[in-house]
Amino acid sequence: MNLSFNEKSAIGTLVAITAIGALYFHSAWQMWQAGVLQPQTNFGLATGLTILLVVVLIAYHILIAIISRPEDDDERDRLIAWRAGNAGGLVLGVGVIGVVLHVLIGSFWDDPVAASPVLIVNALMAVVFAATAFELVLTLVFYRRGV
Repeated sequence: MNLSFNEKSAIGTLVAITAIGALYFHSAWQMWQAGVLQPQTNFGLATGLTILLVVVLIAYHILIAIISRPEDDDERDRLIAWRAGNAGGLVLGVGVIGVVLHVLIGSFWDDPVAASPVLIVNALMAVVFAATAFELVLTLVFYRRGV
């Protein structure tokens, strides 16, 4: 298959955020189960894995830029990015509203998740990861299907 730079970028980014996101949420879950999920430990975990994600994405994009031939974005690329970005933004908005509603409703019943800032932050991070993954998958679908 002859993939464009944007398609290769979306594939690599999707793989990287899925792998590193799974590592993050698995580690956060393990720390929560062990009772050591505190703001300091969560911040350290998030910072370390964010740096790892940035390094992986920079290296990957350098590699595909060296291998790929130069391309200019055309109207199709911009339309795909716009449509996928709008859908990803919608998922992000719905997810954030869902977390806020959970916090508001859960506070009436003394839900421990609704009262924990660290768990709320992790829920918001999960929403960001899901919205980004949705946007990347939709980008790939639009490239394959044609817009």
